[in-house]
Amino acid sequence: MNAAAMNPQEIIRIFRKERVVIDAKAPIGVMDGGLGGFTVVKELQKILPEEDVIYLGDGKNNPYGNRSGEDIVHLTKQCLNFLKEKKVKTVAVACNTISTMIDHYQPDYDFKIFSIVQAGSDDAVRMDLQQIGVLSTVFTAKTECYAHLIHQRKPQMKVYAQGCPMLARLIEDGDFDCGRIDAELNKTLGGLLEQYPALDSLVFGCTHFPLVQENIERLYPQLIHLINPAATQARQVKEYLEREHALNTGGAGTFRIYTTGNCESYRSVAERVGLKTPLSIEHVPAPQPLNS
Repeated sequence: MNAAAMNPQEIIRIFRKERVVIDAKAPIGVMDGGLGGFTVVKELQKILPEEDVIYLGDGKNNPYGNRSGEDIVHLTKQCLNFLKEKKVKTVAVACNTISTMIDHYQPDYDFKIFSIVQAGSDDAVRMDLQQIGVLSTVFTAKTECYAHLIHQRKPQMKVYAQGCPMLARLIEDGDFDCGRIDAELNKTLGGLLEQYPALDSLVFGCTHFPLVQENIERLYPQLIHLINPAATQARQVKEYLEREHALNTGGAGTFRIYTTGNCESYRSVAERVGLKTPLSIEHVPAPQPLNS
């Protein structure tokens, strides 16, 4: 049958995907290669207090930023499959490293996935800046993903990326010892500022890093603009659910944590961040890396 002979309903079925009906009562999923995504949960709980949130932190395989792109996608799909089994209505990928690979896994899922890198880039573009630094994992820095997204809309802005090989791991282990944190910052962020002494603005290109914001402010007071993309990502999730008429307006706003890491560390850091007391913190099997 040719297109001219089809009725409108038949054409829509063939040439367009059927609209997915979202269950407003379903939870929001947040995933990270560890516990850094608690910074995103905090913002979601602020603006969407009635929503149920399920958090998955793959502490076992942290940091994702020291892995290959192929391995990152392989691990990420296992995490997303776990959240799919929990029947989430959308997922905020709080990990910048994982977000850099979003085009490699979003097509495999029928729920909307939000990238923290997109949120951070949006924040940078909105600011009237000539230059900006991005502090991230090594993988995120190498992809130059922030520069790519920012230059699409603001090509004149200079973007300087700096990878930190150990900072996320220290935070993931609950190691907030100022000496070790400061030493890692001095090696990485300190080096960036030596190279670009006029730099006064920085994007947290890893959701773990706002957890040591006080260290950064103390060591580098010249950084007067510290951008945490978590608030923008949470707002983008809310706007999407509003458009889809999928807000849970009568919920109690529960919070559950699943981790492949240390449950006590997750409990401690959740309290440190000021999150709603979780209903449960459950250890789950870790995704398997390639060639494991």
